[in-house]
Amino acid sequence: MAAAAGAPPPGLMPMRLLDRYIARECLKLLGLCLVVFVGVYLVVDLLEKLSRFLEARVGAELILRYYFFRLPKITIEMLPVAVLLASLLTLSGMARYNELLAMKMGQVSSLRIAAPCILVGLLASGAAWGIAEHVAPTANEQALAIERMEVKRGPAYRLTQDRDIWYRAEGDRFVHIGVIDTGAGVIRGISIFRLSPAFDVLERVDAQGATWRGGEWELKEGYRLDQRQSPLRVAPFQSLRLELSESPDDFARIAPSPEEMSYEQLKTYIERLTRSGVSVLRYQVDLHAKGAIAAVSLVMALLGVSFGMRTGKFSIMLWVGACVPMGFVYWTLLSVGISLGRTGALPPLLAVWLPNTVFGLAGLFSLWRLRG
Repeated sequence: MAAAAGAPPPGLMPMRLLDRYIARECLKLLGLCLVVFVGVYLVVDLLEKLSRFLEARVGAELILRYYFFRLPKITIEMLPVAVLLASLLTLSGMARYNELLAMKMGQVSSLRIAAPCILVGLLASGAAWGIAEHVAPTANEQALAIERMEVKRGPAYRLTQDRDIWYRAEGDRFVHIGVIDTGAGVIRGISIFRLSPAFDVLERVDAQGATWRGGEWELKEGYRLDQRQSPLRVAPFQSLRLELSESPDDFARIAPSPEEMSYEQLKTYIERLTRSGVSVLRYQVDLHAKGAIAAVSLVMALLGVSFGMRTGKFSIMLWVGACVPMGFVYWTLLSVGISLGRTGALPPLLAVWLPNTVFGLAGLFSLWRLRG
C-alpha cells in the first residue's frame, strides 16, 4: 500500500522520539549537575570569604544580595562541567541498561545517538552567551560594587554608561576619570572638584592627562579654576603636581572590569582606549575570551558523549572521576593562554581559543573513531 500523502518517511518518527528521549534525559541530568555544582561553589566561596564579611560587619541580607548578583557568573563557569558530566552520565546510563546496544542493533549509528547530547551542549553555549551579554554585566557590576564599597570599604564610585569613573576622594573632592591605564599609571582626561559642606564647587582642576610619578600624580596641560575668589580666576598650567592619595593600584580596584561589560560595550571601550593612546592588549584578550568561554559547553558535550559511548557496565565511575582533572586541565590551559595573550606572546584570538581548539579536536577525533 502506498504511503499516505504527507506522512513522515519510515523511521523518521521513531528517530524523533529517540532524540527527544535522549535530550530529555540529558537536560534532566544537566539541571541536577548544575544545581549541585553551583551549590558547592557558593558554599566553598562563602566559607572562604566569611572572615572578611564578619570583619566588615556585613549583614546577612547584603551577603545574600552579593551572591544573588554573582549567580550569573557562577552559572557560566559551572555550566561546561555540568554539560560534560550530564552527557557522560546520560549515555553511560543507557549503556549500563543495554539501551545503547538496542539502538545499535536497530541500525542507529553512534554519532546519531550522540547528536541530541551535542545539541544540548550547543544550546548550553547559546544560553551562556545570552547570560554573559544580557544578565551578567549588570549583575557583576552590582556584586563588585558591594565587594569594593561594603566589604573592602573602598571609596564611593560610579561608572557612567561610557565607563567613565566618578568617585569621592579625601578632602571633600570628587574625581572624574575618562580613561585609565592602571598598569602604566596613565590617565587620559581628569577633572577634580573640591566642594564645600553645602556641595558648592569651590575649586575645579581639569587636565588632558595625568601620570603617576614618584608617588604623586602629575597633571599635564590643563587649567585651575578657583571660585573662592571674585572675580573668578583661571590659571592654565603645563604641569601640576596633585596631592591625591589614590595610587594606580587603588584605581585598578574601581576601574571598569570586562566582567561588567557586554561584548559590544567592551568593544566600544577598547575603541575609546585606542583613540586615547592607551594599551588595549589586555582588553582584547578579555574580549575574545567572552566568545571562547561561551563555546566551552559545546566542546565539553563532544568530550562527554565520546566518554559516555565508551563506558561499560562497571567503568562509569572511572570516566566520572576523569571529569574533575579534565576540568582543571582546561581552566589551567585557559589561564596560560590568557597570560600569553596579555603579554603579547600569542595573538589574543589564538591565546583564548587554544583550550577550545585542543579539547574540541580531541572530542571530534574521539567521535570520528566512534562513527560506526
